[in-house]
Amino acid sequence: KKRETAWQQLYEEFYPALCTYVAKLTHENVGVEDIVQECMIGLWDSSLQFPNVKSLAGWLYKAVYNRALNMIRDRDNARRLLGNYTSEISYTEEMAIDLAIEESVIAKFRSVLSELSDQQRQVMNLSLEGLKVREIAQLLEVSENTVKMQKKRAYAYLRERMGMVWGILLYSFFSDFFKY
Repeated sequence: KKRETAWQQLYEEFYPALCTYVAKLTHENVGVEDIVQECMIGLWDSSLQFPNVKSLAGWLYKAVYNRALNMIRDRDNARRLLGNYTSEISYTEEMAIDLAIEESVIAKFRSVLSELSDQQRQVMNLSLEGLKVREIAQLLEVSENTVKMQKKRAYAYLRERMGMVWGILLYSFFSDFFKY
């Protein structure tokens, strides 16, 4: 009974001051009471004895200080991890959106490409594979001027049919080229 009375006095004497101290350390009010209560319970459960009130106070302040630092460290680690996770999700979502747009544009491009005449389509496909005008002309057994004209007409048709998507397609094909 005597120990409980002493405990009650100790609690009433130090609890408010310790809470204020922890709040100043952490710059937060959340978790402050938990830290102080955990330290007080730790003291209650321990067999520690102090020669005077000053030693007891020193132990309590040091205990809440250490717990507050642990809380700050854990909170900062959690924020850092959450920040990394959030930015990773954001990056993944951006990649998924970019990929969906790119696939949509490429599907539209292939659809419009199929509307070209056979010779224009052949010229465009060979050109997209990286062949030069001279190589395409030799392969198709036509003049270089014919290849150039078919290519010019094909580009004009693609530009007309694809509208704004044409710019996106060109950007996606050549964006790596412009980075350097």
